[in-house]
Amino acid sequence: MAPQAAAPISPGWEPQDGMATYAAPANQPAAAAAPIDGVESRAASPTRSGLTPGERAFEETRDDSYLDSVNWAVMVYKSRHQLVVYYKGRLYRTYHAVFGRSLQPGAKLYEGDRRTPEGVYTIVEKYPSRRWRWFLKLNYPNMLDRRRYDNLRDHQVLPVAGGHMVGAGGRIGIHGTDNPRLNRDDINWTTGCISVDNTDISELNRILPNGTVVIIRP
Repeated sequence: MAPQAAAPISPGWEPQDGMATYAAPANQPAAAAAPIDGVESRAASPTRSGLTPGERAFEETRDDSYLDSVNWAVMVYKSRHQLVVYYKGRLYRTYHAVFGRSLQPGAKLYEGDRRTPEGVYTIVEKYPSRRWRWFLKLNYPNMLDRRRYDNLRDHQVLPVAGGHMVGAGGRIGIHGTDNPRLNRDDINWTTGCISVDNTDISELNRILPNGTVVIIRP
């Protein structure tokens, strides 16, 4: 199987407004790796026992449909510390995740509030990160986020920094961790992003195409 080509690293870049440990059970083999940007089809492989329905569907795929973002979906549950991946409508795998460190519940409102957004997003870009291994950028703020922010701005209830009201924020995504112990202990430590174990972010980067829908719930 051809490895996925790595995107170029932007020197010194790290997410500023955003920031599980998942181990597959012994009887649950990892899914086969698949290139996202490659052009060749997946090589046929024998179906193995102990797979989830989504993993089985993935292994049984004999064409390039696994490269189509419409066949993938991600559900994120902040209160459960879960990131759940579906392939062709079937459960692929559940990963452990941690989120923004704000003690206030609810959707992200503005830059620096340290909340993880809530709503419907898509993966718009993927690239390596020196600190987080991989960064899967989401299209935050979406239209609803902007409307919510504009309402707060119009009512002048946003914090002021440097003489100006703070912005809506950005650079929110899914990434790895530089402190796995915090992830293992369910400690929400990021400034707004979704953090998973480094092994998991490598797998998510490999299997999830740009354009994959990511729905974040409370």
